[in-house]
Amino acid sequence: MCDDDVICILSTYLRLPYQPPPGQYTVVASFYLLSTSIRPKIISIATGTKCLPISRYPSKGEALHDSHAEVLARRGAIRWFLLEVLRCSLEDSGRYESPWIEQRLNGRFKLKEGVQVCLYISTPPCGDASMRILALGQDEEMASLKNSSVFAPLGENVASRGRDNYGRLGVLRTKPGRADSPPTMCMACSDKIALWNVLGFQGALATRFIEPLYLSSIVIGEVPLGVQDIVKEDCDRALWRRLGSVEDWPPGYRIYVPTIVFTSQPFVHSRTVIEATRPSDGSCNEALCWVADTSAHEFLINGLKRGVAPKHRFREKSRYESHD
Repeated sequence: MCDDDVICILSTYLRLPYQPPPGQYTVVASFYLLSTSIRPKIISIATGTKCLPISRYPSKGEALHDSHAEVLARRGAIRWFLLEVLRCSLEDSGRYESPWIEQRLNGRFKLKEGVQVCLYISTPPCGDASMRILALGQDEEMASLKNSSVFAPLGENVASRGRDNYGRLGVLRTKPGRADSPPTMCMACSDKIALWNVLGFQGALATRFIEPLYLSSIVIGEVPLGVQDIVKEDCDRALWRRLGSVEDWPPGYRIYVPTIVFTSQPFVHSRTVIEATRPSDGSCNEALCWVADTSAHEFLINGLKRGVAPKHRFREKSRYESHD
């Protein structure tokens, strides 16, 4: 059944006025809603593989640090939920009744009975969830280098750098994966999704209006049938199981266990598809974020709206619109 949802997501993506430059690949992610009573709804789609190095962090917060597809799709999903709350709350909305959320007596909104939030990612999320599948795809020399014993043991509350030491499982990791890239403070997507599986993905602002939103399932592409058991085990460990020793969660929060499923549907701009016909020219620097029920589809590069001149970065209309 998830293949039908992915086909719909990829079809929607192809209708958007965007595609990477020829020969470049990217990752796509999408948040979508399922219900026992109505058709599925795609609420956000995003692409992206880049993040800003520490040396380029803006002093006034005018740029996004992390432009990976999962992170941008989550931001788009938050925006959609906040707009849905607004549609339900406006007096002139004609008594709009959302098929997806409802208001509780305490004033906050929650998902209606039978509604689930799902996440599709065209490839396993970076970080702990993808260490072993990455190791399987490396040549012996590179795998030996990345998995050597020269890396010192991690101290308490210390994250591993990128893809250093494939055999070090269950640890926090920073982006990016390449050893020759300048360092960042962005945590890997595996770590961010693990956080969402405890606190919800709605973020601090939306928590004022919406009860914690958890992912019911995560659909992952580009995983060969022969290694799906390995990737399933890695995703379970990375996205929720390694949190099992933590206790005393605040009221209303818990470890939520999403179902991990795989899709065979190819993403037309994935690395696998691009390199099946020609050597790739690397990953795309640009990112896309689309939000349902709005006119918003924004293009980003280096954490800023594409086409914004440096002297105009601080203008309100030049900033990325989706909420954190």
